[in-house]
Amino acid sequence: VPIPIFYCRSCNEPLVNGETIEHVAGIFEQEGSNSWFQRNETELLPAGTACAKCGHDQFRKETDIMDVWFDSGSSHVAVLDSREDLQWPADLYLEGSDQYRGWFNSSLITGTAVKGQAPYKAVLSHGFTLDGEGRKMSKSLGNTVDPNQVCDKLGADILRLWVSSADYQSDVRISDNILGQTTEVYRKIRNTLRFLLGNLFDYDPSRHRVPVERLSEL
Repeated sequence: VPIPIFYCRSCNEPLVNGETIEHVAGIFEQEGSNSWFQRNETELLPAGTACAKCGHDQFRKETDIMDVWFDSGSSHVAVLDSREDLQWPADLYLEGSDQYRGWFNSSLITGTAVKGQAPYKAVLSHGFTLDGEGRKMSKSLGNTVDPNQVCDKLGADILRLWVSSADYQSDVRISDNILGQTTEVYRKIRNTLRFLLGNLFDYDPSRHRVPVERLSEL
């Protein structure tokens, strides 16, 4: 996101005020922030703009950009405040644990600066998926796991059970060995349910149901 400041080509006096900011913002709203680089200075400034110091009417654009975290950190204003079906602050921000120093932090700073409070009521962070030895997955290391291949080989239920059994707030590990263990757990659950259903095949609630007061603790 560019910094919308202009400089007089004659005396180098910076030009930035409410009128120029609003004019540039209107263009950005229609065309996106790339228009800063695609349009020339005359097209980006209100008609008749002149330098307040020397009266010159030729300007050059600032070439520096905003810190990238300001872009995402101010998204709560662009999203929550501009859509009628949403409200500020958000109920929840969800991202990886690295965003405590990134998006969560930059959003907190901009929200507090502009509105006096965080732009979210709660934050939920998740860890990263690692291989069985705790290493970051990498194609060069050959330790990646393709969910589609897991589903084709073991079935989607194995993947679902692995996901539901993992503590997502920490880094989670996955490998063929771990999926093998998950498969054994799945088999025990499935066989237990089959055993229970098999024992209930001739169960008739009207004849066999035991009154609550006669039920054992178990």
